[in-house]
Amino acid sequence: MKTAIKVIAILFTLLILGIIGIVIFIFSMVDQGAKIIVEQGGTYAMGVETTVDSMDLSLTQGTVEMDGLNIANPEGFSTPNFFTLATTNARVDLESVGSDTVIIPEVRLLGIGVTLDKGQDPSNYNQILENLARFESGESKPADPSAQGKNVVIKSLILEDINIYVANMPGVSLLAGDVAINIPQIELQNIGEEESMKAGDIFNLVIKTVLAAAVEAGGGIIPGDVLGELGNGLAGLSSLSDMGVDVISDLNLDEAMGQITEQITEQVGEQLDDATQDIQKAVDDVTDDLDSTIDDATDKLKGIFGGNKDEP
Repeated sequence: MKTAIKVIAILFTLLILGIIGIVIFIFSMVDQGAKIIVEQGGTYAMGVETTVDSMDLSLTQGTVEMDGLNIANPEGFSTPNFFTLATTNARVDLESVGSDTVIIPEVRLLGIGVTLDKGQDPSNYNQILENLARFESGESKPADPSAQGKNVVIKSLILEDINIYVANMPGVSLLAGDVAINIPQIELQNIGEEESMKAGDIFNLVIKTVLAAAVEAGGGIIPGDVLGELGNGLAGLSSLSDMGVDVISDLNLDEAMGQITEQITEQVGEQLDDATQDIQKAVDDVTDDLDSTIDDATDKLKGIFGGNKDEP
């Protein structure tokens, strides 16, 4: 009898351990699946390799933690990354997990780094902006349309401790690794409410937000031509308000794009006006000289042939 009880106890223990193992395996597969969705969504939208160090989902508590997101530079740049994100914390509405659209009440992105590298032509930020334009236009297609996961609605997306770095930039005295601009916090609300968004769309939104913040806060620190290039690139993309996203920040991100573009247009117009005036002056000078030369030549010819210089 005792032997039978021991056997049952052992079998029960093995069953419990087996169930725990299956649960751990399922959860690890969920973590791995979410990690792959983020990486593929970022790579698709940005046009460069996107990697995540670790992902931890708790289906019982409805929480997500992600560490070490890196968006690589386009090929050929000396700096290793265009975008880095230290930590992400999110809360998920568990009731929405089984539906077509996952509701996420809050996401916090902590410790964002963006490096603006002008070491090549075009620069890394120009190449990234061109990739985003292709993404928005639908010109670029994902290898697997289902790889980006479900649609998401994010009620509040908070970007904290945003650091903008510059590299290989003429006229800037900052050393590589020095922070050019620090932006404490930006909050975006109602993401995905008006138009459906997947992983790639969220990457597009975050990058546009950070670059628009760099334009708004970078005056006097980042060279004007770089701000102009950023503004022009952003002006070719859909604005945050067009996406139905509300911005809570001291920075006027949508206005920053319009303002910098308007400034560039005004500067180009002024330069064209100045160039036109210079050209007209040069033409007038040449015309005056030519008239004077013709008059002198006519007088000499009249003198040679005995004509009256005063006669026409």
